[in-house]
Amino acid sequence: MALHGNGVNYAKSIDPSSTNVIDPGLLAGKLRVFQDYCTITAATALKSSDYFIVGGKLPTGSQVVSIKLTCTSAVLSTNSAIMVGDEADADRYMTAVTVTANAMAVGPNVATGMYYTVTGTTDNYIRIAGSSGHDTITSGTIKVSVMYIVE
Repeated sequence: MALHGNGVNYAKSIDPSSTNVIDPGLLAGKLRVFQDYCTITAATALKSSDYFIVGGKLPTGSQVVSIKLTCTSAVLSTNSAIMVGDEADADRYMTAVTVTANAMAVGPNVATGMYYTVTGTTDNYIRIAGSSGHDTITSGTIKVSVMYIVE
C-alpha cells in the first residue's frame, strides 16, 4: 500500500506557518454534548408549524457533528416525521426523519448541516419541529443528543 498524500489539516499541522493557521475546532477541538427531551401530549401535539427548543445555547463558532434522536412510547402513524434545525433554518440538520417507538435516527442528514458553523445570530438554539406534509405526533417522548465541537 502506498501513501497518496496527506489530509489538508494534517499537512498544515506538521508544517505550521502564519499563512496556514488551522481553526482550533477542526483539529484538537473540544467535543461537547447536550442531551434533552421533550414530552408530547395532546395539548402539545407536534404539527408542521410547531416546535420545541432543546438543549442549551450553542456557542458562536461551534460546529454540530452529530445529532441522535430516539422516541419512546410515541403514538405515531407511519407518516409521522420531524425536522431538526434552528430559528434560521427549520431543517438545517435533519429533514423529514421518520420517528417510530424505540428507534434511533442519526444526523445531520443534510450535507450543509454537517460542520455548519454557528454564527450567533438566529442559529444558537436547536429546535425539533413537525415536518410539513406529514402526520401530527400526538404523544410520546423525543430524546435528543447533540454533539458539537468548540474551542
